[in-house]
Amino acid sequence: MNKKLILAGFVAVVGFVSLTAFDAKTLEQQKAEIAQMVTSKLNDYRTEMTAACDARVDAEAQMRYGAVLAARAAEAETAAKSGVKTKKTTKGGATKLPPAKAPGKTAEEAAKDRMKGEASKANEEAAKDRMQGTPAKQDEKKAKSRMQGGGGK
Repeated sequence: MNKKLILAGFVAVVGFVSLTAFDAKTLEQQKAEIAQMVTSKLNDYRTEMTAACDARVDAEAQMRYGAVLAARAAEAETAAKSGVKTKKTTKGGATKLPPAKAPGKTAEEAAKDRMKGEASKANEEAAKDRMQGTPAKQDEKKAKSRMQGGGGK
């Protein structure tokens, strides 16, 4: 009789725990709740990573901006030393340096060439040569010294 009471008590405890553990939610409700929690955690992680990325981008932009300002200041100093005269405007009294001209093609021509693919043709040919196994041209003296095992400078 004692064993039957212990067994009945154990079954009652297990039944009570199993019935109250799930708060009477269906499987779909539980899956929806889990999906909602996962989505909220992913959104939190995404905002955290976006903020970190924005901070890195801002730091890099500030660094590059500082480098550009330093380069402009250096150009202004060299221009002042070389005797290039600056023009003063009548409105604000600010000085202007003559615009720097890049040698070769203008920016528009270079952009058109890139759009046409002319700039990358040489790179494509070099890549094809490397893929086909065409050896690069070497100096004969260097090739001989490598074959003989001479690794010196």
